[in-house]
Amino acid sequence: MMKSFCLLFFSISCLASGEIQLVFPSAVEVSPRTEISMYDIVEAKNLNEEMISELKEITVKENKSNTLHKSELAKMLRTVKARFVLPAEMKILRSQSSISRMEVERKIKNKIYSLCAGCEVQVQISSVPNKMESDWTLDLNIDLSKNTVMVPVFATKNTDVKGWIVAEIKRYQNVPVLSKSVKIGEILTEEMFAIEKRQLINSNDVIKKIELISGLQAARFLNAGQVILFADVKKEQVLKKGQMVKAMVGGIDFEVAISAEAQESGSVGDVVKIKNLDSQKVFGAKIMDRGTVRIE
Repeated sequence: MMKSFCLLFFSISCLASGEIQLVFPSAVEVSPRTEISMYDIVEAKNLNEEMISELKEITVKENKSNTLHKSELAKMLRTVKARFVLPAEMKILRSQSSISRMEVERKIKNKIYSLCAGCEVQVQISSVPNKMESDWTLDLNIDLSKNTVMVPVFATKNTDVKGWIVAEIKRYQNVPVLSKSVKIGEILTEEMFAIEKRQLINSNDVIKKIELISGLQAARFLNAGQVILFADVKKEQVLKKGQMVKAMVGGIDFEVAISAEAQESGSVGDVVKIKNLDSQKVFGAKIMDRGTVRIE
């Protein structure tokens, strides 16, 4: 298996983070479209819109056997600035139906990997339109974070011909997981977490980095072993209504501190109302730290 692939430049495991990676399998299925582009057959990570446009412009020139040799692929890709894995030869297969499910799965994966190179993704197509021209395109500018998504598809030449593809997506990613139970109101620290690979349901709801959790307060009781959702945490409340605070006013050259009473509770960064008890005037002030605010 290792001999069937020729790795250009460096091992893919050594690629720099964020670098575009293009993998061409030894066999690939595509729809029976008029022309096949490199974008239709590639498996990729870290794709951007510029690279997608470039790959779409490179037409794959098939021969009678529908087999491309490594040298032919390399010649087509000579202007592309990326890292490649090329097979000794690639067999291109045309699907019986106008929409190749394998091609759709590949393109959805490529889109997800462009946003999350560290993810592991499984895609299964549940349904495709019964009537669709063989030259079609997907609209992947949709929310792909859910487990079931509906992807718009439309004919390239006759855009009035439209339909929906239903895809089931399983996404696995390394995320912080609680190693102990946490009570409501408890402050979360990095020591409470381990990094584990988990399947994410509605991945946009999940906090994926420890540094985004550390210092936050549990908004509810949290069990050991669970991932943390944005709804599970809140900023620590460092100021309570009725509390006396030091209110700073002025700039670098001139600054004055006065005593005031907080009229609202809040966290660091919040703007709350405070009252100067001498003048009874109310001001807006930004919470800087425990017991300290700055008048806006």
